[in-house]
Amino acid sequence: MAQKPNVENRWWVETTFKKPKKAKSETEMPQLPVAMAFYQVARDYDQDRAKEDLTDNNLRIAREANPPQGDWAYVAMTEQHAPPNVIKRVKDEFRIPREARGIVIDHGRVVRLLICGPQLEDWMLDITLGEEPSVDAYVWSVMYRERIFRRAEDALRQARKWAINLLQFPPPRDEPFRGSLLV
Repeated sequence: MAQKPNVENRWWVETTFKKPKKAKSETEMPQLPVAMAFYQVARDYDQDRAKEDLTDNNLRIAREANPPQGDWAYVAMTEQHAPPNVIKRVKDEFRIPREARGIVIDHGRVVRLLICGPQLEDWMLDITLGEEPSVDAYVWSVMYRERIFRRAEDALRQARKWAINLLQFPPPRDEPFRGSLLV
């Protein structure tokens, strides 16, 4: 007759006692300059607020900048700024449609453009002009298209075409938009 299972013959049962680990105080933690700098930045970090900021950061920036139709607003995100001639060249290269609104976001080494519809919430193009230029298209705060380019000029040219398409054929709020106009 087989033996009844008990704690000793149950190989899957944990029989050793593990002491809980003692939490280290901040003074016992290793002092690593880069890691500690990040730790100081992340102290009192509000995860829920960060999640909200992540989803509507561009819209919040656009609302605060509130550019007039057919014109630009400038927002500096860092103390380091792109040269004024670069900002002027980017604005000249894009040629904002008169019904659209534009925001130049200066991150110092990277310049971004936000191109919005007549109403900021309708649609938005986020153009990043860095090492890997890209254009992201948002309609009603949902990303519908992303494209990466080899050259900033190509990204600007494509973004202008998309902006004109979105102005000519504005996406209705109650109809699902599939990005089909953004060819």
